[in-house]
Amino acid sequence: MTDELVALVERRVAEAAALRWDDLPAGLREDVALVLADTIGVVAAGARTAEVGALANDPVLGLGPAGAARTLAPGTPRGDPATVAWVNGTAGTFLELDEGFRPTGHPAIHVLPAALATAETVHAGGTRLGAAFVAGYEVAARLFESFVLPKPMHPHGHFGALGAATAVAMLRGDDPVALVRIAATQPLLTGWSACYEGATARNSWTGHANRAGVQASVLHRAGFTGALSSHLSVVAPYAAQPGGLRDPVDPGTLRIRRNYLKLHSACALTHGALDATVRAWGQLRGSPEQVAEVVVDTVTVNLRVDRQAAPNALSTRFSLPYAVAAAIRTGGTGPAAFAWRPDVAALAARVRVRADPELDARWPDAAPARVRIRLTSGAAADALADNPHGHHSDPATRAELRDKFVRLGGNEAAFDALTGFAAVDDCAALPLP
Repeated sequence: MTDELVALVERRVAEAAALRWDDLPAGLREDVALVLADTIGVVAAGARTAEVGALANDPVLGLGPAGAARTLAPGTPRGDPATVAWVNGTAGTFLELDEGFRPTGHPAIHVLPAALATAETVHAGGTRLGAAFVAGYEVAARLFESFVLPKPMHPHGHFGALGAATAVAMLRGDDPVALVRIAATQPLLTGWSACYEGATARNSWTGHANRAGVQASVLHRAGFTGALSSHLSVVAPYAAQPGGLRDPVDPGTLRIRRNYLKLHSACALTHGALDATVRAWGQLRGSPEQVAEVVVDTVTVNLRVDRQAAPNALSTRFSLPYAVAAAIRTGGTGPAAFAWRPDVAALAARVRVRADPELDARWPDAAPARVRIRLTSGAAADALADNPHGHHSDPATRAELRDKFVRLGGNEAAFDALTGFAAVDDCAALPLP
């Protein structure tokens, strides 16, 4: 099976790398521009955290005023593309607002930092960046789609590196299959428990994937070779939907159009319940102190985050009970809502989460959640979310994404400039927030 999988992946990589910006339908190009601008806004917001700011300014990294590529950290320290891709890729998951693809995975944050840093370095135009981003996304998304990982294994840091390598190869004129083989020889061992405990080094997994994509080109030029089988032989037993690899790459059915953009600062597995919570809570006239019980019925996959949070702002984002309680207690689901608070944790203890077989039947096309809130007075309300707002079946509008960009510290002019990236002759001149 591994030999067959290797051949399929390599065929899809070659097809994706042949994509050109003008091959893409106009509507898809507009979607790509929104994903690019949204992802850069999320990276910039994550780069303003204390940890990423300190990382970017650590003298060991050698970043400073000179360098081919720009980080999005305060002061915009610059450096070599591999280090910049690592820093920006790490920043992109700090607030859990990076876009995603179902049934699992987050292709954009695994691919765009590497593609952007490389495009700046080689002074590629916006259309070349766009084509490389779409192709890298396609490779990563098809791999995420085609494998069910071992239960303890988190999707960050491995398949995405192959997408990053595809994008880098296109921008540098390298052999994309050769770079993907090298990137596949450097997988990460990633586990959900780091998210649950709040181990923020976990945020570097996407950074490592981006750096692996850039370094694959460096290694290739130096004469190194790689083996795609070294990675696929580990995950091959978990291949569940190989159709995602068997179908040829088609500009009309690219996976980036089937993604979701996050509007809540938490793990995507909480988002349906958060939408339903906001609706149900809006029907009640009460205070958080009056909440007697909250019941969440949802799909089995979301039970992965049915756990009480440890007292830190990463663990809270991976607790469905805490996320629901935060929406009720704080009245919001933005970054500030997930700072750990004892009163939110106390309310989270009254949130029950259950799998519903009828809802399960709709996964992964839908990730429904039904939330019922009961007050001590006996008043109750419930609401159902079929898919969270921001999913391609219920997409966020351009205005909503611009508002998100601004709330995260950007401005409307920067958002509009980024969505017009394809008109830029040199990505080194692309305005970044």
